This record gives sequence, structure tokens and C-alpha cells, in this order.
Amino acid sequence: MSLFSAIAVAILLAPCVVSAQEPDTTSRPTTHTVKKGDTLWDLARMYLGDPFLWPEIYRINTNVVEDPHWIYPGEVLRIPGGIGAVPAIVAEVTPSEQQQQPSVEETPAETGPTMFRRSPTRQAVTTQRNAGTQRISGRRGIDPAPAVRKWEYLAAPYVPSKSQRRESGKIIASTEITGIADSRDRETLQPHERAYIRVPSESIPAVGDRFLAYRLGPDLPGVGQVIVPTAILVVERPSSGDASVARVEREFQDAMIGNMIMPLENFVPQPAANLQQINFGAESRILWIMEEPALASLQSYLVIDLRSSDGVKLGDEFQLYRPREKMDTGDRLPMEKIATAKVVRVSEHATTLIVTDQRHPAIQEGTRVRQMARMP
Repeated sequence: MSLFSAIAVAILLAPCVVSAQEPDTTSRPTTHTVKKGDTLWDLARMYLGDPFLWPEIYRINTNVVEDPHWIYPGEVLRIPGGIGAVPAIVAEVTPSEQQQQPSVEETPAETGPTMFRRSPTRQAVTTQRNAGTQRISGRRGIDPAPAVRKWEYLAAPYVPSKSQRRESGKIIASTEITGIADSRDRETLQPHERAYIRVPSESIPAVGDRFLAYRLGPDLPGVGQVIVPTAILVVERPSSGDASVARVEREFQDAMIGNMIMPLENFVPQPAANLQQINFGAESRILWIMEEPALASLQSYLVIDLRSSDGVKLGDEFQLYRPREKMDTGDRLPMEKIATAKVVRVSEHATTLIVTDQRHPAIQEGTRVRQMARMP
């Protein structure tokens, strides 16, 4: 046998050696700036190729993301395995080892604008043992869910009391000094930008004080003036005479020069509880929908004219519906559910709901709402 033939035979008979595979991270960025509509689910699908890997993004961004169900425009998130990061090694698994590995089944979670909802069942593990199969199912929540989340509450439009309206200051100007003349003064503040503010006359500013920036919404007849939160500002350089300097800590909408500010109230989340179903709850109609969209949808904020004196509480559930109606033919159509909404704000003047489930697109001003369940 020739030397060439011997080498060829040796190559054919030698066991195949498969090297570990590494994900391609050469083109993956190190960070992502959150835009309106982003979710951790979508970011994992975009950068990691698998939406179920969203916990990997959350895990390395807990200093930015307080609640994985809510991410906000302007937040800068690190991407695992980006350029300069150490890529994960995916080891080879033989067919025999693969049979012994537990399989993980997960159900995709619903997503909404800058939101990631938990699936009711997060993980089911199937383990092969001898001739039988053992199945273990259970919930694996990331955090205990409150009845109303902090950012749902703080971002919600509402009708404040007269005392709250009196405690108003103003965003005066940006602290940036441009080197190029501009015929137009920039009015929109960027995330984390610093601005000069005039604090309310009743407040003595101190480093770390937080204020809620807001713009005025409509003046609802018989209810009052709606305010729409735009951002949270944190004081970095207080002053008792000149304007104080504050940084845009979090944005809900575009924060603008001229927005008014008031002291940020301390929100204490209430633990979620089993709602008590009721048959004849309080009824109302939608007075206003934030941003007045052509078609409201999930996560839209709605204002109705029920008040705290009507017994409405945070976390109560309302149903949006079309009432029974009689057709020209004489037939009667039954009541039809349109959507479900949750109470996220209650004042002495009005109640704010957020849409949590939707069956029909017919959410508009004048739509009827009825309290279906209340917090204990």
C-alpha cells in the first residue's frame, strides 16, 4: 500500500472530532437604546436569535430595568455576547446524552408597547427515567406582582386635587450651551439631559428630590383638568435663589421645556389579591383616551368619571362593553364584551383605567364601562 493510500485510510477510519460551536458575535452590538414599542422578548429575538432568551438580557441589566415587564424609551441596555464580551460556549451533546437531558417547554408570552407579560406557566420540565416519564410543572415568577405597578401608576394621566395643582413649578430651559447658532430653540429634552427648573414655591429643593413633569390634557366638563405625566426629574444641583438643575431620570412621553412640575408622590405598591367578582358594579362611560388615538388598544389609558367616593380602588377591574340592542328586524343582540381594563389611578374627581385585554377594536370615547371585580 502506498503512503498516500495509508494516509487516506487512516483519515476515513479516524473518529470524527466535532469542536464546540460558538455563536457569531462579531456583528452584535454591546448596547441597545430602548425605543417605543421595544420589549425584552423582541430584543432577545433580534440580538440573540431566540425570544425565550430574554431573561439573559434582563439578568445583566437589573441596574437599569427594575421590572422586566416594563422597559422605557431612552434606557440603554447591555446585550449579552456583544462585541468585546465573552461569548458563551455551546458544548456538543451526543445523541445518548441528549436523551438524558431534560427538555424545556415554554409558552410565548403576550407583548405590548414596552412591556413583557409573564406567561401563566413559565416552565415545564420533562425527565426521562428508565421506562417511565416524570413531568414536573410549576410557576417561576420573577417577582411578586403588585395590584398596580409603579410605572403604570406614575405614567397614568389623572385629574389632580386643587392642592396638587397649586404645588406646581416649571422646566425653564436646558443646561446645554450649543456652540452653533440655531434659529430655532430646541424644546424637547433628551433622556438623562439636565435642565433648569423652578421648583414649586412650597418646596425647598435638595439633592435627590424628585419631581413629576407633566403637560395639561383636556379640561373635562364637570370633572376637571387632566394632567399627563411626561417625565421624572431628579435634582442634582439645588438652589434657593437661582434655578435648580435637575436630570431627566425617566421619560413617559417627550419632556418639553415649559412642562410644569410637582413633587413626586411616594407610591407604595399594594400586593395583588384575588379579585371579588360583583354583579352590579358601578357604571360609567369613557370620557377621554390618552393621545386620542383612532383606535385604542392594549395599554391605552382611559379616564372615566367615577371617583374615590364611589368606592373605586386601585386594581379594580372594569369591563368595556356594548349594551343589548334591538335591531330593526326586531331581533335583540346580547351585551357584547369589548375589553377589560384595570384601575391604575383614583382621585376625588376621576378614575384612570389601563386596557389589559381586548376582544374588539371598538374602544372609543362614550364606550360604556362597568365594574366587574374589586380588590378585597
